Amino acid sequence: MGSDQFNELTSRELEVLSLLVTGDSNRRLAQRLGIAERTVKAHLTSLMRKLGVESRVEAALLAQRSQKALSDLGAIPKGPMG
Repeated sequence: MGSDQFNELTSRELEVLSLLVTGDSNRRLAQRLGIAERTVKAHLTSLMRKLGVESRVEAALLAQRSQKALSDLGAIPKGPMG
C-alpha cells in the first residue's frame, strides 16, 4: 500500500493512526501525544472517515499493513512519551 491513501490526513491524524497499532486506549494515546482524550477521539473519527474504515481495529490493521508508507510520511509520535 502506498502513501496516497494518507494524503488527506493531517500530521496529528497520522501520528494517532501510527499509534493505534499499540492497542493503547484513547487515554493512553492522549498521554503519549500530550493532548486531551477528547482530541484523540476527534482525530480518530476524522481519520476513520477519511480512510473509509468503520472501526479503530480496521484503522489499526491498515496502519500495521502500511507501516513503511506511514514511516515515509514521517508519522512518528512527537509527544512527551512517544
